[in-house]
Amino acid sequence: ALSIVHRLASDSRRSLVAVLIRTGRTHQIRVHLQHLGCPILGDPVYGDTNWNKKEAGRVNSPLLHAYSVRLKHPITGEPLLITAPPSADITALADELTGCSPENFSDWLSRTVQIELAYSLDKFKF
Repeated sequence: ALSIVHRLASDSRRSLVAVLIRTGRTHQIRVHLQHLGCPILGDPVYGDTNWNKKEAGRVNSPLLHAYSVRLKHPITGEPLLITAPPSADITALADELTGCSPENFSDWLSRTVQIELAYSLDKFKF
């Protein structure tokens, strides 16, 4: 399994990352981020128990979100890009890391992901 991880923003404790996965293994992103010492906040299986307890008032599910999914159309073979805005809890915590207001976060995220993943996506075969 191969995951390409890009740090988009961080402070001394937390990071906002974009992950490009090359395969589709169960729990792949969660396992790889735990192995890198950057577990997903709110993840009850692969997360950091102490951080999950500390942030329990603000986080009630793993902060993992598929912002965009790229795939080939099953009939035409044309590339498809499907995007979904992050949830309010992710946006609120991301605001602390990026300094970007919640109402501007989706635009910031779109631009930053495009810049940070440009090289990886250019080499990616869909």
